[in-house]
Amino acid sequence: MADFWNLIVQSNTFNFAILAIIIAIVCAKINMPKVIEDIRNEIASAIEKAIEEKKEAEKELKKTIKIVKNTDLEIQEKIANANQNAKLLSDEINKNSKITVQQIKDSVERIIKAEEKKLGAKLTNETIKNSIELAKENILQKLNEDINLHNSFIEKSIEELDKIKL
Repeated sequence: MADFWNLIVQSNTFNFAILAIIIAIVCAKINMPKVIEDIRNEIASAIEKAIEEKKEAEKELKKTIKIVKNTDLEIQEKIANANQNAKLLSDEINKNSKITVQQIKDSVERIIKAEEKKLGAKLTNETIKNSIELAKENILQKLNEDINLHNSFIEKSIEELDKIKL
């Protein structure tokens, strides 16, 4: 009998039968149909949730595609506006700098003319002073050379003073 028992225990059929009995007992205790139904419901719920998330993702993708499309146009518009503003600003700066340069030139010319007048007046005054000094020296030299000329000059001055008395 021991041989027979060893043969049975080592037989695949016997082992399979024991495994089937154990599975049947476990299934009877666990209520497999309910467990399978719960698992099926969870899988169906997960599939539905995945479908909803896919739809939401597709909506977001469409929105993003629209935004990206518009973004390229907006960027081009902003670049064009920036270029136009830069051109206007450049023109304004150029215009203002030309006006400022002209004002500086005008101021410099006025200052130069004023300085020329001052210098001219100074030179004229110096020339007059020098001329008077030369005339004085010339008169004094003439008077020293001829004493009669000195007396004649005094007489003429007195005559002129008499004419002033009224």
